[in-house]
Amino acid sequence: MRRGGGKQKGASFEREVCRELSLWISHGKQEDVFWRSAMSGGRSTVAALKGKRLAAQSGDISCIHPTGAAFASRFFIECKSYANLNFLGLLTGKGHLIEFWGEALVQATAYSKLPLLIAKQNHMLPMACLCNIGARELRLEKRALMIAPQRSLNIIPLHEFLKYAARPT
Repeated sequence: MRRGGGKQKGASFEREVCRELSLWISHGKQEDVFWRSAMSGGRSTVAALKGKRLAAQSGDISCIHPTGAAFASRFFIECKSYANLNFLGLLTGKGHLIEFWGEALVQATAYSKLPLLIAKQNHMLPMACLCNIGARELRLEKRALMIAPQRSLNIIPLHEFLKYAARPT
């Protein structure tokens, strides 16, 4: 990848995830239920520094249609696309995936939401990462490809998430 291309790669991945989540929540009827948050969630972060709480703009993805409101009000959605997420870091406690999951947990808690980290490593399928409660609520606990119980982390291939996750009402 050329220098500086990571930002474009991340934005492209966020747009792809928005489309997929929109089709999922709308049963294939709409592509525009979710879209990228202003400044990739930065608007909410800046507002928090001023003592304001912009939960609807938190995370990388926001709801822009009532169809996705119940889901977006419950889940803090963060997207990451990296060359190497270091899945082996689940054993050592180090690496990008562990770091991103820790950040998602802290930020989701700050907005009284459950974390949903959608992560993609080069040459691999995207994965949905959910805490134990989130996996239970979406009825995905038996779909996890990997589970790190000490981190409350359930990793599910995104295509499985989109096929089997219960839609909040």
